[in-house]
Amino acid sequence: MDINSKKVTFEDDILENDRKQYKYNNTILLAFHIAFIIPYMILSPSHMLIVNFFSIFYYTFAYFLLDKNKKYLIIYSYVTLTEMLIHICFCVMVFGWSAGYQFWIISILITFLFPYITPDRSKKDRYRMTNSLVFSSVAIFIALYFIDLYVDLPITDYPSTLISHIMFVINVLITFTAIAKFTLIYTSQMEYKYVELHNQADFDQLTGLGNRYYMNDILQDEELKSTIEEGYSVAIVDIDHFKQINDTFGHDNGDIVLREIAEILSVEASDKIKVGRWGGEEFLIIATHEVKYDDFLKCLENLREQVSKHQFNLNNQVIYKTVSIGASHYNKSLSVQDVIKNADNNLYSAKESGRNNLVA
Repeated sequence: MDINSKKVTFEDDILENDRKQYKYNNTILLAFHIAFIIPYMILSPSHMLIVNFFSIFYYTFAYFLLDKNKKYLIIYSYVTLTEMLIHICFCVMVFGWSAGYQFWIISILITFLFPYITPDRSKKDRYRMTNSLVFSSVAIFIALYFIDLYVDLPITDYPSTLISHIMFVINVLITFTAIAKFTLIYTSQMEYKYVELHNQADFDQLTGLGNRYYMNDILQDEELKSTIEEGYSVAIVDIDHFKQINDTFGHDNGDIVLREIAEILSVEASDKIKVGRWGGEEFLIIATHEVKYDDFLKCLENLREQVSKHQFNLNNQVIYKTVSIGASHYNKSLSVQDVIKNADNNLYSAKESGRNNLVA
């Protein structure tokens, strides 16, 4: 894994994912309004067609907003909401209540309450947005009902009963499809964000390796799977004289050493061998119960040699670093803490015996 290639932050990744979803939704809405042109020409007077052309113009222009920053995405979400409500109001006033356009308000209400629609809102803004949206949607829904019932508008042009029934069925289908679609979108968004947050919680940002919490979970899992005949193994890898790197070359170069050693150790990483950052300049390697201890030690010795041969370029100066390794194997009389303690004791022995050494 190329650690340095992970330049996109979690927030930027979420924003880009939201932007793609907005563009997809915008394309669907634009396609809907283009498709409305012929029915509106046949069924309604020219003012409904004019409203629809304004909607087409907006959704075409909206692509410009979607290529901007977060501020413009929020503006897009509110303007789109306003356009939808205006268009629905005109449809109900022109075609009548029996055509079913008012049901779109329900799908809009559900859709725009989803968190991904208006990003970066505070808890207070979300609460205020929810209240205002619910109140305005209910108010518009009721107002349209009484307008249709008691007010004779000059723009009203009711279609025939058959056409009204067809429009009603189509609008109901669109409403429930939209609700189902955006529920699916919201679920996938939450799953995506959960995975990203989970990765941030479990992985070290500097090296990209699993952190102490992540490795502890693996140890607990392996303890349950291990038997008397087959048990897991661990190794603690410590960079020799790491403090000298920070003191001589600075912490930035110390980070370079940590990342490059992490990459070397990751060469052996697999489903059966897990590598993580244990803390500071220490790394933890776990071999599952499927790996024989002797094979694990050979792997560790290979890693020790690879590190010792690696050239680190710090401030245009090539240096070499070594690591000391303490290994330990599980048995039924040992807890996870005991196994780690044994590995740590062996690491101390490796340091005492001259460093750049493996003690098991």
